[in-house]
Amino acid sequence: MLKHSLFGFRLCQVVFLSLLIAPLVAAGADETNSTDISGSIFQNQEFNFQFLRTIGYTASGGADINECLDTAFRIKDGDAESWYGQWNRTAARLESTAEEFLASGHKISAKEAFLRASNYYRNAGFYLDINPDDPRIVSTWEKSHDCFMKAANLSSGLIRPVRIPFQNTTLPGYLCLVDGNGTSRPTLIVHTGFDGTGEELYFGVAKFAIDRGYNVLIFEGPGQGEMIRIQGMPFRPDWEAAVTPVIDFAQNLSEVDPDRIALMGISFGGYLAPRAAAFDHRIAACIANGGVYDFNASVMQKALPNMEEILSDENASREFDQEMSEYMKQSIETGWAVEHGMIVFGAQTPSEYFRMIAPYTLKDVAGLIRCPTLVIDSDNDTLLAGQARPLYDALTCPKEYLLFTTEEGAGLHCQMGAMTISNERIFNWLDGVLQEG
Repeated sequence: MLKHSLFGFRLCQVVFLSLLIAPLVAAGADETNSTDISGSIFQNQEFNFQFLRTIGYTASGGADINECLDTAFRIKDGDAESWYGQWNRTAARLESTAEEFLASGHKISAKEAFLRASNYYRNAGFYLDINPDDPRIVSTWEKSHDCFMKAANLSSGLIRPVRIPFQNTTLPGYLCLVDGNGTSRPTLIVHTGFDGTGEELYFGVAKFAIDRGYNVLIFEGPGQGEMIRIQGMPFRPDWEAAVTPVIDFAQNLSEVDPDRIALMGISFGGYLAPRAAAFDHRIAACIANGGVYDFNASVMQKALPNMEEILSDENASREFDQEMSEYMKQSIETGWAVEHGMIVFGAQTPSEYFRMIAPYTLKDVAGLIRCPTLVIDSDNDTLLAGQARPLYDALTCPKEYLLFTTEEGAGLHCQMGAMTISNERIFNWLDGVLQEG
């Protein structure tokens, strides 16, 4: 029998959420005070972060400011169903507007509206994972994907959907080009992390890369986007198994300079991308935003002081699962974080999820990375706090540590809400590594 587990779990719940999974915006913020962070709209800080994540893509065409504000003001604070309903309402209106624009021959306006609708649908579906049997999970993802595909079809061939051979299936992706003349250019391969989509990466990274003369190959691997929603393929720790066929594919494209291929991972991708770079040395540069040295330690060991003991005991694990299930019903943060983790890692119970993340560490492989590597950190990153510096310290390759700060407006996880600031400094570094002349 697990002694005092309920008391221990209650005591550490705030630490578990703020330091590990739930992306709370302000470290140590009082959830009852909506003024604790700049631009706060909701008292629920998790809602604030996801709102900032969405409105932040205004800089790259994924949102418009007052559309987002108007939507937020209609949402009941802390209510996941209200969140879905209002963002879905805005997305559906934009999709309808885009169709009207297209029917009347205004293709550029239609493309712009489809792009914003895609981002809003993505955001609408964010909390649906609290109920993994909700049929809207797939249908809302499909709407986001389909709107982006419609925008791609209006891009004059500069956003090209691709299918990348992978085992007995294909990985979905987009080839985003500077121009359509087939010129070989330095190319950034980019993937997301724990909960993003390939479509979102256009707004967060690709648009900024294109403006600087990089072609971009976005892809979704196991555990991400279509690969988990449609194909049912969960995360795997040996991420090089996904990246190597993507590089194979890229090197056969006329638009890709095979000697100047960079790899970038976002959020949990800050573990995945360095892991791949350790084993595939065709990667000319690696960017981890933010850096993740040991995802297992970041989540499991801080969840409860005796977590390893719990996971090694069948009865203790069963009791832990029962207690966790109750808290998941009471907290939108806990409910989403654990249910989504179970979905994308292919786990049936919370304890199984925590067991499955054990191999997700770079302790034994960071020293194998050869290419120049940029490890990014944010001083108010409450999602993966304390992970970037240990990764940087473990590297023996040419490396740089880049810290974004709250003072400059970019201190949140993956610099959400500060996409322009973030990409300026990231691509300044990449220019120095990859660009000729």
